[in-house]
Amino acid sequence: MKVGIDLGTTYSAVARYDSAANKPVMLNNSFGKEITPSVICFLDDGDILVGEDAKDMQSNGTGVNAAAFKRNMGDGSIVVSFNDKDYTAEDLSAMLLKHLIEDAEKVTGEKIDEAVITVPAYFEDAQRTATKRAGESCGIKVPKIINEPTAAAISYGYKHSSDKTLLVYDLGGGTFDVTIVRITKGNIEVIGTHGNHILGGKDWDAAIVKYVCDKFVNEFDVDPRDDLPTKNELIVAAEGYKKTLSVAESVTIPVNYDGCSEKYTLTRDEFESMTEHLMNATKDVMDELMESLSMQWTDIDEILLVGGSTRMPGVAKFLKTFTGREVVTHGDTDLAVAKGAAITAELYSSNATGMRAAMNVVDVTAHSLGALSVSQDGKKFVNEIMIKKNSKVPSTVRKQFTIKPGNMTDKIEVYTLQGESRVPLDCNVLAKVVITGFYNDGKGPIIDIEYNYDENGIVNIKAYQGDDALEVRSESVPEDIRWMGGDPKDMPTDEKISKNIAICVDLSRSMEGDPIEAAKDSIRRFVRTLADDKTKFSLIGFGDKVKVVAELTGDTDVIMGSIEDLKVKMLGRGTDASPLDVARSVVGSQPGVGIIVVLTDGIWGKRDNAVNQALSCRNANIAIIAIGLGEADTSFLRQIATVDDGALFTTIDKLGDTFGTIATAISSGNMGLAVR
Repeated sequence: MKVGIDLGTTYSAVARYDSAANKPVMLNNSFGKEITPSVICFLDDGDILVGEDAKDMQSNGTGVNAAAFKRNMGDGSIVVSFNDKDYTAEDLSAMLLKHLIEDAEKVTGEKIDEAVITVPAYFEDAQRTATKRAGESCGIKVPKIINEPTAAAISYGYKHSSDKTLLVYDLGGGTFDVTIVRITKGNIEVIGTHGNHILGGKDWDAAIVKYVCDKFVNEFDVDPRDDLPTKNELIVAAEGYKKTLSVAESVTIPVNYDGCSEKYTLTRDEFESMTEHLMNATKDVMDELMESLSMQWTDIDEILLVGGSTRMPGVAKFLKTFTGREVVTHGDTDLAVAKGAAITAELYSSNATGMRAAMNVVDVTAHSLGALSVSQDGKKFVNEIMIKKNSKVPSTVRKQFTIKPGNMTDKIEVYTLQGESRVPLDCNVLAKVVITGFYNDGKGPIIDIEYNYDENGIVNIKAYQGDDALEVRSESVPEDIRWMGGDPKDMPTDEKISKNIAICVDLSRSMEGDPIEAAKDSIRRFVRTLADDKTKFSLIGFGDKVKVVAELTGDTDVIMGSIEDLKVKMLGRGTDASPLDVARSVVGSQPGVGIIVVLTDGIWGKRDNAVNQALSCRNANIAIIAIGLGEADTSFLRQIATVDDGALFTTIDKLGDTFGTIATAISSGNMGLAVR
């Protein structure tokens, strides 16, 4: 049996194509429901729960829970550790897929052997490849990875034969995509796509939690978010309150904590007002896509809503107001992606010849694909774009590269870049391949390098000398790639660079409660991600005073213990002392790269002093990355950050993602860090 699987951030679903009924149908889970929570719970007795049971455990804080792990897909980071075993997003996705497949097999009584799996349109090569591997690890074939908005458009286009140009507005639980498609006699042609991978329905849920908890704190001076079970209960319940506001004008939210109880009324108007910035964030994505395609809103016939979060009435109202287009709502909002994947699975089956003739699907790339090259003047490395963003897939481009005369090398190293910038370090370095087996007489042989985006959006590279195919061998991307921002005459080295990282944590009163606990969790994951024999960490707390909580060490156990020791107000209630001078002396005491990561939740008292200390760090080639929460002043963060884009403002719920982004940048060398 062949199925389509919507592997979602918050909910997942399975569908199959019913040939007799000539339509896709949903396959319910063991609870008789069409959608399954994308949640996994590890219990102390060793049991692992997936789906509905895991979500129940999440709501009362039982066990170790993993949710929204899709956001970490393909980055190799550890999402959760339990019983001395680490689990990546790919591991967790494989567990979820196995559960979905087993439930579907029980319902149908048939064995599933193939599945088309959906991914957000913005997913890059590593994320798509990891998704495919997760499916194949369940013992099934994955003939196709399909973009979620494209799948939704297929589901819609299969039922509507009239010619239309649609904008698919896909707001899921944890991701947002917007895709423009042209439907012609049932055929689907994707024109362009864009997205935001950290924006989704969970952000609206978080706004509800913040609203009631802030009111509770003001009234009782205690914060329910300080208690993990209470916090989890509120997070899970917030989704229900959001759904209530989609059908009612107001909702009453009870909060019970620390012997205090209160009920708060939230109206739909208040909810829409306090989340207006989130709607504007989706508008920014749409505007960028329309501008890149030189399209006007008059070029769009309809806006198709996809994803459970689009059930919020404010979404359609917002879209109608600023686009003037018709907004299509339909009963398959949560199911269209799975149904479109099921149709695609049928299209790929051997007995679907007639169906393939009646429907053709053309998708596009979400990111440009390039090769690391040298500028014409030979003074810098550049990203030589081979396949442009929004090119049709599959897409293949072959270009000639000439080895400089007199160079008797017997191998060529090719770095594959994904991104739109001409500057290599602004892009994602996907892979490194080594090409060998070519004839080199020293007269400047010509090598053809072929780049291919297959129909799954996965990258393949081949090389030729004339008509002869050459050997292409994959190698790991070096840990340090900062040389890509320098002179091509400076050869890269495979030697690992020592890194000394000082993590400075604001311990003032503003960090009390949820912020400090989120900070601890995020720092633990940050340390685990970067820990190796060449990396040392120091932990520094600051408030009205500065204290080195843990000296520079490569012993992660010491750092983990020190993280637990962090307490709010242990160094005063305010933020009058800057930790930058102390951090500079700590990381500057050892050879290698010096990095200072500052996390703050308030406005510093002596900012001029801090800016001067940051300048001293810059002069000492020490990088400063500044992360702001809550009331942090973003302009001040930019003044003390010493690397490009080193000032990051985030929320409590996104703090882990922000630290993960920094860890990835440090690991890859994408920050242009200097070695002393």
